[in-house]
Amino acid sequence: MNSRKLYRPLFDRYPGLREKLPLIALATLPTPIEAPQQLAREIGVDSLLLKRDDLSAQLYGGNKVRKLEFLLADALAGDYTAVMTYGGAGSNHALATAIYAKQSGLDCHAILAREPATESVAKKLLYHLDLGTRLESADTMPAIRAASERILASDSAVYEIPFGGSSWRGTAGFVNAGLELAGQVASGELSPPDFIYLAGGTLGTAAGLALGIRLCQLPTRVVVVQVTPDTYAAPDLMVRLLSDTNTELHRLDSQVPILDEPMKQIEMRKEFLGGGYAQATDEGRAAIELLEQTLGIALDTTYTAKAMAALISDARAGRLNSKQVLFWNTYNSRPYPEHTGDGSWRDLPKAFHRYFDS
Repeated sequence: MNSRKLYRPLFDRYPGLREKLPLIALATLPTPIEAPQQLAREIGVDSLLLKRDDLSAQLYGGNKVRKLEFLLADALAGDYTAVMTYGGAGSNHALATAIYAKQSGLDCHAILAREPATESVAKKLLYHLDLGTRLESADTMPAIRAASERILASDSAVYEIPFGGSSWRGTAGFVNAGLELAGQVASGELSPPDFIYLAGGTLGTAAGLALGIRLCQLPTRVVVVQVTPDTYAAPDLMVRLLSDTNTELHRLDSQVPILDEPMKQIEMRKEFLGGGYAQATDEGRAAIELLEQTLGIALDTTYTAKAMAALISDARAGRLNSKQVLFWNTYNSRPYPEHTGDGSWRDLPKAFHRYFDS
């Protein structure tokens, strides 16, 4: 679809990007902002807002849709016939990529690493089965690289999407999100938040949002709650991704200014990571229970529960007194379709049977 027919604040602010940055419309934007007063009272925040990116698309919500608008468009523009990406066995990114690749007429390869067996992981794998995702299991970076190189060598028409979709092009989806938020501020829907809390996995969401906010000169501080090891979420990686995105957008449209001090409005927090990626924490479980009871909104143990746990901890420590705080909910809340395929979980590659055997 031609991007000039689409409304996205990034293209309105920087029209020179329209012809140079391919986009396909997957998301329903802007996502709503809600003010959950009962939750605010429960945790001791004077003003609490939720950015409902869990409702970002009708088919499958969450933060990945914003990135895939740009990534899949680039694949289609390059005449690729398939995409390949990476994640854990229960990766929301890998599943979102498979869903929207199929919708866009592209095949999908997903190289997935082991993580703790849960009902959520099993459901995602069954969804992949119904979608026809070409799944492979690899548990170390050398094994992942070997599988990736083999797939790319066997088919030149496969477009590679990095972990989490966090290239500069995917990150542009959250530059757009930052401009979207600024538009909601300008319309009077909210005043500029003092803090935004969100989970930081491969950092594309946080880097893009922070860049968009600064381009609009909002004073907001972005609190990035680390949910992956330093290999994926160290501050130097944040600086590199934000700077690369800023540089590439400026290259495409010189009206995009080059900003100094990439970390100026970013705060990175790692004390809520717990035992590691996809390892649930007591604080995260408590956050899940609290949001389910007060709002009927589901969080996930891997990402959003840890980000909300950080917000709750800061609120109860008095750090957020007299502040307006926004929680960016990046977890899909759209229901999965029923598994209706003829195949059972035994039709998955054998390495994934461990998620169903118990």
